[in-house]
Amino acid sequence: MIEVQPVWINFKRKIMQMSQKRKNDQQDNLIEELLREKAAVLSRAGFAVDEVIEQLKKIDGEIKEKMSLLDSCDRDDYSSETAQKKQLICEEINFNIDKFNALHKKAELQYYYLIVTREALGLRRHEMIREIYRIPEKKKKIRKI
Repeated sequence: MIEVQPVWINFKRKIMQMSQKRKNDQQDNLIEELLREKAAVLSRAGFAVDEVIEQLKKIDGEIKEKMSLLDSCDRDDYSSETAQKKQLICEEINFNIDKFNALHKKAELQYYYLIVTREALGLRRHEMIREIYRIPEKKKKIRKI
């Protein structure tokens, strides 16, 4: 009977070791899953800011194109047809500026969400984030001609 007891104790130890190993593996899996989820959340927040900034750049390009078109009209003759064309271009530019400024507001909000997300995840230094996600300044409307 004395021989059975050490076998039983060894068996019990092995079961406890296996159980502990399983717990450690489960804990490691949970930690890894949490880290992946944190990375995914940060990634989505960053992509949202980046997407809006790209839209801002696209609208800015359209505004610059129309401004150059307006400048070329200034050099042409001063007929009533040219004045109407310039007035129409000014209205288009101001419409795009309104779109740009509305999108600018959205970009600032998305940037704020990114910073809040970083803070919630324990990341406190945001200097490089401001450099990476540069949001262009708001635009002022042009005066009608």
